Amino acid sequence: MTTYVALLRSVNVAGYGRLAMADLRRSFEELGYADVSTYIQTGNVIFSSPVRSAPKLISAIEAKLETDYGRAPAVLLRTIPELGRVVATSPYPKKGADPSRHHVTFLAAAPDRQHLADFAPPPSRHDEIEIVGREVYVHTPDGYANTKLTGALLERRLGVTSTTRNWNTVTKLFDLVG
Repeated sequence: MTTYVALLRSVNVAGYGRLAMADLRRSFEELGYADVSTYIQTGNVIFSSPVRSAPKLISAIEAKLETDYGRAPAVLLRTIPELGRVVATSPYPKKGADPSRHHVTFLAAAPDRQHLADFAPPPSRHDEIEIVGREVYVHTPDGYANTKLTGALLERRLGVTSTTRNWNTVTKLFDLVG
């Protein structure tokens, strides 16, 4: 069995995408997944499955959510080792960044070379960004509400589906599974 963290896009954010975590757990359990738990209300699901194909898991989860709730938020998956690499790779904790001002935008796939070559972050006085594989590390000293480096901007400019979590959520998820 492999343990995964499913990161659902736009769940319970600013009143949009309402989804009860008990219902979400039930949907995952009905798919036959084991050890299902959620963390906070923004669509973070920890589960185990013998299936090792991320595309198959994502397809099954999205289809189940569509059936159960009439809509399917995008699902991004990370295994425990992948989440561990996310935690170990971020440059901002080493620089002493405030964890509440540090975010990770998870990408469904690594951006292609053309999108990376064309990407130029919007001008900012303090914000920092680093793209590493399927993650974008964002440090926003003035707060995420005041940055232009949002998940929506990154998704559009990098050409891949994404979802963003703050650093405290990322490290707590890793603590729960690691």
